[in-house]
Amino acid sequence: MTSSVTSVHLLDGGVLEVDPGSVVAGAAGRRIDVPVQMFLVGTTSGYVLVDTGNDPGVIDDPVAAWGPELAAASRPRTAPHQHPARQLELLGLTPRDVRAVVYTHLHHDHAGGGRVFPDAVHVVQRAEHRWAHNPDGHAGKGYARADFGTTNWTLADGDWHMLPGVHLMMTPGHTPGHQSVVLWDVPDLGNVILAGDAINTVGCIDDDLPPGIATDTLAAVHSMHRLTALAHATDALVVTGHDMAQFEALPKAPDPLRRPGGNPAGLRQQPLDLS
Repeated sequence: MTSSVTSVHLLDGGVLEVDPGSVVAGAAGRRIDVPVQMFLVGTTSGYVLVDTGNDPGVIDDPVAAWGPELAAASRPRTAPHQHPARQLELLGLTPRDVRAVVYTHLHHDHAGGGRVFPDAVHVVQRAEHRWAHNPDGHAGKGYARADFGTTNWTLADGDWHMLPGVHLMMTPGHTPGHQSVVLWDVPDLGNVILAGDAINTVGCIDDDLPPGIATDTLAAVHSMHRLTALAHATDALVVTGHDMAQFEALPKAPDPLRRPGGNPAGLRQQPLDLS
């Protein structure tokens, strides 16, 4: 089946200042900056947005948007030009041009801009939708209930070929319903894995470490291994969820996504040589 994907653009949603241990398990030290990313996928059926970044309200008042606890844990620096609608303007588009929004998961820095797209179909895993509304104990701290006002939900149940060339892949662990997005045969780019927080940084791959926040650490490691194995087998570019160095190396809208030089996905392990 021919892929329907025609283009991919990385949209800049600003920066969060967080503790390093929330990004990579066991990391310590001073707080670090991590990117907030969105991806606009052009298809022959229309535009699909993967993740929506922060609640645009944090541009003016993070505490009012998120409350004092979340705003202190994930200190946002989001400028007006990083509003999802303004990022689309770089490509001559408006929110009405987005036909579907796919969420890797519903944490505040991935689902906050959903309200900007009231006319789109909003796609999330059923397990994530359930967990976001009824999380267990402290695991609910990453969710902002105000982000879930969208009523036009389409709930996926596991892996799903949503469109030709657009594959939703269940990658639980960070949250129970986390999914990654695999794009096949993108023109001038090849195969791309938008890992979301299933792989937070290239260092997670290098050091075989799960994300710093995980509802199921064993599942998180398994999900990372599935993604890296797929990347090896298909020569896919892996875009991690919160790696500032990788983010800075990748072109942002209005330029299309392309592969940087070197080994951007950190896939260092080579196939076993039995010759």
